[in-house]
Amino acid sequence: MIRLLHLSDPHFGAADPSVAKAFLGKAAELAPDLTLLSGDLTMRARRGELAAAKRFVDSLPSPNLVIPGNHDIPGLNQPLDRFFHPFRRFRRTFGHDLLPEYRANGVHVVSLNSTRAFGFHADWSEGKLHKSAFEMMDRQFSSEIPALRVLMLHHPLLAPEGHGRAVVDPLPELIKAICRNRVDLVLCGHFHRSHLAILDAEGTWQSIISQAATVCSTRLQGEPNGFHEIISSEERLEIIRYRYFSGCFVADTKFLFQRGESGWNLISDE
Repeated sequence: MIRLLHLSDPHFGAADPSVAKAFLGKAAELAPDLTLLSGDLTMRARRGELAAAKRFVDSLPSPNLVIPGNHDIPGLNQPLDRFFHPFRRFRRTFGHDLLPEYRANGVHVVSLNSTRAFGFHADWSEGKLHKSAFEMMDRQFSSEIPALRVLMLHHPLLAPEGHGRAVVDPLPELIKAICRNRVDLVLCGHFHRSHLAILDAEGTWQSIISQAATVCSTRLQGEPNGFHEIISSEERLEIIRYRYFSGCFVADTKFLFQRGESGWNLISDE
């Protein structure tokens, strides 16, 4: 059995310390094999925000993997850092590798960096991937060693109903890469909304999508703070959605998935 914790978007600089403390207590109680944080640790990569985020990450169950989000680069009021060294502060705090990989204990995690400091589009907070990211995925997932294949990026693949913001681009190419590499589970955040679903990759492979709510930010988007606990055992995978209520995180809904020849199917949610 493999137990993972997926959290996202703590946004230190706009985080509730009491909620962060409650999460750390629950995370220690759950004792996962691996903790995965899918970006937006800060509001604008200010030094105080990074220091608070570092204390939080250092308190997470280990091992853990952390990737940047669009808020983890300096704002436009710091143009030199934003345009010429967008990830320098993040790297100094959390390590040089923006694409951490983990392969042990029956799980293989590959990361993509969908964050861009600027671009030829109006909303620079949107997620963009270069074709080299898909080539890297192919190389990293080329191993035939049996493992739960997990892909982590900050920007989401699925938009909740009624949500007008853009998903990661280019989505068709990403779906093709997920399909040919038979990725079991995709982790992301950004919308501050929990979304658990099946991604039918071109009708040939079905992956599980775990899009987590913000774990401790005050910037809520219509639902409480939360995170996902993921339990994988043989051909079954269970995701438990936790939500913050009355000072603590409680299990809200359990989603059970079964693996078949063409990937994963949702069996129940209760």
